[in-house]
Amino acid sequence: MFFKKEYYHCIENKVINIKGEDKFDFIQGIISNDINLLKKNISIYSAMLTPQGRFLFDFFLTMQNDTFFLECNENYLESILKKLELFKLRSKVEIFINENINVLYSSAENGEKIKNNFPNIISFNDPRFKKFFSRIYISKSNLNSLKKFERTFINRDEFENLRLRNFIPDFFYDAIYEKSLLLELRFDELNGISWNKGCFMGQEVTARMKYRGLLKKKIYGVKISFNTFLENEIKSENEKVGKLFSNNKRFGIALIDCKKVNKEKEYFCGDSKIKIQEPCWN
Repeated sequence: MFFKKEYYHCIENKVINIKGEDKFDFIQGIISNDINLLKKNISIYSAMLTPQGRFLFDFFLTMQNDTFFLECNENYLESILKKLELFKLRSKVEIFINENINVLYSSAENGEKIKNNFPNIISFNDPRFKKFFSRIYISKSNLNSLKKFERTFINRDEFENLRLRNFIPDFFYDAIYEKSLLLELRFDELNGISWNKGCFMGQEVTARMKYRGLLKKKIYGVKISFNTFLENEIKSENEKVGKLFSNNKRFGIALIDCKKVNKEKEYFCGDSKIKIQEPCWN
């Protein structure tokens, strides 16, 4: 996904630290993935749901020096902190924003190399994919040093074009808060759900959808032949088949009725044509 010397400084993502002797038990019941995987894996992808199984937030979790690093979109930050404090009760944990951490994305190769050049770097392959790209947590001082090397930093628009071209969802834009369901968002394909961990908030609804085959719609990539404008609705003739989320007028993410998907067919969004694509992430 990234060229060899490219980095993206994701200033819109922030990091919350969670530490203390009860940290595993504290967070296990409120996330969709199994926190115990961090005892053998470097990172996991997960979400918080409403009791009705509706999407609230997605985030990444990793652990270093007995401390969890929870990376999330800055727009989620205060809401996640409130949720964590609400469920903390008497658990022996500390929860705080790490103001010194910057989040970078780069190639898997760069992610490995950077660990050899800078101390205290956290670098890991994005757990949603096999080896699509690396996520890097770097201090402000090390980031300034990194920028002095011959490295190419891409801007937000360039990153969005890469993301959309590869049909990678960003659920701040590509989900409906308190309405979307995890299987609609392909969270199982993105390694964001544990089916073996037992109960978590919203687990019953999520499991029922899986085992009873109740899924009616889910996200797809779309290729866009842009004419003059796009709308939210995707149609086949006069019938609504889905909803367009983030896009750059060439590629996008859309929520589509599973029964109406025909990858050979052209659909319409505004006066532009749409072709539905199955994401190929791994």
